[in-house]
Amino acid sequence: MRQCNAGVGAARNTAIRRARGKYIAPLDADDLFYPEKLEKQVACMEQYGTETGLVYCGTVLIDERGDFVRNVLPGEHLQIVEGRLRHAMVLSNVVGNASVPLIRATELEKVGLYLTRAEQRGAQGCEDWDLHIRVAEHCSIRIVPEYLLAYRQICSGMSVNAESMAASFAVMMRRARERNSDLPDATFRWSAGYFYKYLVGKSDEWNHHSWSFRYLKKCVSANPYYFLEPWTYRKLIKFSLKSSIGPIWNQIVRQVRPSFQKEKQRADLHSNKKSKRPFISNLIFEHIETRVWSAALYDGN
Repeated sequence: MRQCNAGVGAARNTAIRRARGKYIAPLDADDLFYPEKLEKQVACMEQYGTETGLVYCGTVLIDERGDFVRNVLPGEHLQIVEGRLRHAMVLSNVVGNASVPLIRATELEKVGLYLTRAEQRGAQGCEDWDLHIRVAEHCSIRIVPEYLLAYRQICSGMSVNAESMAASFAVMMRRARERNSDLPDATFRWSAGYFYKYLVGKSDEWNHHSWSFRYLKKCVSANPYYFLEPWTYRKLIKFSLKSSIGPIWNQIVRQVRPSFQKEKQRADLHSNKKSKRPFISNLIFEHIETRVWSAALYDGN
């Protein structure tokens, strides 16, 4: 099927309206399903019945050439989560990315389809998260705790367009807040903090220095608890150096990186050594974060 370019949400919606299957499995053009992905997700969906509207899984990150980058299992920083996840899904996009889920078609008839670019005032990038929240508001979500999708990281990908994603996030979160006004304000602050931290990483990865500063500021403004994390100060120092001595910084990185990688390899060989004691501020942040997530998960199950 072909249509005029109206954005990723409109393209998916056109396909869904033409689909006649029991389940919908989105797949972006640069991502890859593992051969058993659909089989295992369908089996999970059938096992739990009609009260389950979406099944997700773990992701393998690959680069432009298809080489392995790392594994990502949603919720790995705390625990694998499933069940009634409305609160947790507002807090963070537990599903991960748009190519992950298998969705029950009848649920889409109830909650609606993806937001289009027009509905997001020309932005896009968070329409999958918006849909995942709406599904979570109505039914349970389950996981196949295996890596069944290869998610490609490319410099021209939508997730690198931080400005478009930030505008999309604002629209999506405003809608979520209107539908879920009973959730605490802290949930939305932490959600914004997580999201802007993600954009800091993406902007830094592709050397958009001005964006990096901007989203670091938004991150700590949304969630001042990030001042407890050494990560914040490392990024601030790094971005300051990059902006003030850009070409020299790049030269230093090229010279230091090989020796750094060798040191890391040596550390891996001697991984039985005791790790450094974490900062007390880190422990405080992790304690607060755990309480926030515990409240979100208890609220839905």
